[in-house]
Amino acid sequence: MYHRFINYIKNNQLLLASETTLLTISGGVDSMVMLHLFARSPFPFVIAHCNFQLRGKDADDDEMLVKQTAEKLNISFYSTRFETKNYAEQHKISIQMAARELRYEWFNQLAQKYSYHRIATAHHQDDVFETFFVNMLRKTGIKGLRGIKPMAGNIIRPLLFASKKDIEAYAATNNVLFREDKSNKSDYYARNYIRHHIIPSFRELQAHFDENMMGTIDILSKQETVYAAHIQTIKDVIMQTYKNGFSVDISKLQALTHAKTYLFECLYPFGFNASQIDDIFSALDKESGKIFFSDTYRILKDRHLLVIEPINIKELTVYKIEENFKDNVMIQHALKFELLLNIHEIDLKEANHGIAYFDAGLIRYPLYIRKWKQGDVFYPFGMKGKKKLSDFFCDSKLSLFEKDDIDILCNANGDILWIVGMRSDNRYRITTKTTQVLKITQCQ
Repeated sequence: MYHRFINYIKNNQLLLASETTLLTISGGVDSMVMLHLFARSPFPFVIAHCNFQLRGKDADDDEMLVKQTAEKLNISFYSTRFETKNYAEQHKISIQMAARELRYEWFNQLAQKYSYHRIATAHHQDDVFETFFVNMLRKTGIKGLRGIKPMAGNIIRPLLFASKKDIEAYAATNNVLFREDKSNKSDYYARNYIRHHIIPSFRELQAHFDENMMGTIDILSKQETVYAAHIQTIKDVIMQTYKNGFSVDISKLQALTHAKTYLFECLYPFGFNASQIDDIFSALDKESGKIFFSDTYRILKDRHLLVIEPINIKELTVYKIEENFKDNVMIQHALKFELLLNIHEIDLKEANHGIAYFDAGLIRYPLYIRKWKQGDVFYPFGMKGKKKLSDFFCDSKLSLFEKDDIDILCNANGDILWIVGMRSDNRYRITTKTTQVLKITQCQ
């Protein structure tokens, strides 16, 4: 198996002899066999271990085994402990997803800090099969069925050539110490059920299941490469960058045969699942304003476009602006405030979307910057009556996403002074009675 290991690394160009690899070692049989193989190889490496604090003493014993093995090998050892349950609750994700996010973020931090070229995980052939079936159940499309790649970015999987049976046989022959994770025996998780029941049933059904399965996945991987190239040519036509994100042209999309398939390929990378994409497709001919959310992105049906933007979880912070002028100028929160004493030299024609003028005598500090909310009203410059901000935004043909990006500058008493970059309030305009002017400019 050692020679297969070396050949697999060389044939897939996973490592160079001069590159140091960060081995992710859990203490289980897979990762401990990977560690044993690396210890025999010419490739330099270090060891990293995560304790997710989910299994009490068992997790601590795993950590101790990996640490002691690193000491025997005289190899650099890194370990960390995560509050995994708290992280999962805070981010509203599963324990499994929380553990994944935490460990890969930490591995990448280590690799970047110490200039380790690669991060090695102990995935093997059985993991490839399990992932195939899990993704099939999730309706991930051909991309989810192509298997696990030997290399993805700086992540390498040098054991993909080996089956679980190969790994266990190597551990027995070479007296590799490892610890068994009791949770792997439970059928609670879909992956474990597939491991314990589905794959063994296929092996009973077909003697050469492993070989044929790897052959099928290899074919799918090559087909996916061709498919992805075609999809990209279509995405270049129907999908464009748009402000803070992307947009899909609905009319161009609907003109395509199998439009839903192309929509799936456009939206799946943003975390939308097949069921959500079905709903989005059904909304294409309906009125504007419908919003759809994945964990990280949101989509707005806005007239002829699907607008895709990352979810910016805006803090409910209200920025406070104190009266702190120096030489009649101050800059706070991306706004420049200038007190102009000679109002006769002011050319109001220069007022534009990024500049507003106010009667300084009417301004009361502190001022506040906040986001708009339902029920907000102001008196638009040049008008006597008041207007709801929601109506003003509608007249300005702003999308729901664009409204969320607008800052509102308020007086100390709560009156709106300026919809920043758009329209000032008529109540605070310059008049013949004005003796001092406050000029506010958006900083670039």
